[in-house]
Amino acid sequence: MKSRLIVTAILAGLLAPVIYSQEKNSEKPASETKPGAPATMKLYEVPPARESSSQPPEEVADYFKITQTQEAKERVELIEAFLKQYPESRHASTLHQMATASYQQLNNYEKMVEYGEKTLQALPANPATLSVLALAYAYHGEADKALDRASRSISVLEKLTVPANVDPARFMAERNQYLASNYASMGSASLTKFEEARKARRDKEAAAAPPVPAGAGNPQPATQVKGGAKPAEPATSDAGSKLLPPDSPEVIALAKAYGYFMRSLELNPDYDFARFQLGIVYAYQNKADQALESFARTVALNGGFAEMARQNLEAIYKVTHKDSLDGLEEFIAKFKTQPAPTQEGQK
Repeated sequence: MKSRLIVTAILAGLLAPVIYSQEKNSEKPASETKPGAPATMKLYEVPPARESSSQPPEEVADYFKITQTQEAKERVELIEAFLKQYPESRHASTLHQMATASYQQLNNYEKMVEYGEKTLQALPANPATLSVLALAYAYHGEADKALDRASRSISVLEKLTVPANVDPARFMAERNQYLASNYASMGSASLTKFEEARKARRDKEAAAAPPVPAGAGNPQPATQVKGGAKPAEPATSDAGSKLLPPDSPEVIALAKAYGYFMRSLELNPDYDFARFQLGIVYAYQNKADQALESFARTVALNGGFAEMARQNLEAIYKVTHKDSLDGLEEFIAKFKTQPAPTQEGQK
């Protein structure tokens, strides 16, 4: 196949439907316990309780109990009770951070967002909290909030310097991990913007279309694929298969998504969330070769997005290989040892 595929009519009809990640499910992961970004909030240290004559001994003891609790469910119960009993505690901002991380582990989106935003009220430049919220908002389709929190986090992270008594290599690795997460969140939010723009265009076209004559019946729907995605024309084309203008909201949003995911992968080439989402961008653009490679690399990484990547990979592979999966495993295997390409190599 050519590096830049000229899509046939059947391929154009099948590439876009095999998109899984952007479907808005009723239940979604809160954030990092589902693959996507750093597993825990590490860019802050929980300080020990400072004993003081102004603190009741009971408050000090209750705070220490929270810091010694390892199980997330028990920890949030203790935090909730503590903040109710001591609403003006000097430990409130720290406990808000701890609650955010714990509810993140418990996949409780609403509570995680509640405590994350409370954290930002006291610590508006906390990069870990901003990063976690950015990804959570991106997962739940709240694009504007995701873009805001991610851009704020990136601004803080890029200005950080290595603290004293911290291993520079470890610090930079963690910093880059958070940066990669934030750029991926911005890419995901841009995909949401793309889909919103595409829906608006389709709705406008449908409203302008002449009514179907009585008795004409409804056309048979195109074949649906597993996952509930709906068939659609190529992302970069209108209903008449003409290229959309470069300044259209859809083209702009998709180009931004591409750029953000590429930046994320520059920082972390093995980031399966960004790699999977990049495959989706290529599929929307009907770039079959690049989509196949991105999904195959995601499968080879064997992370949390491997199964969905394989489903998309198989669907596109069949279209481009005469409805056959022959050679697919060999195609995947070569990416298990082959380094990820540079940005220039993927264009």
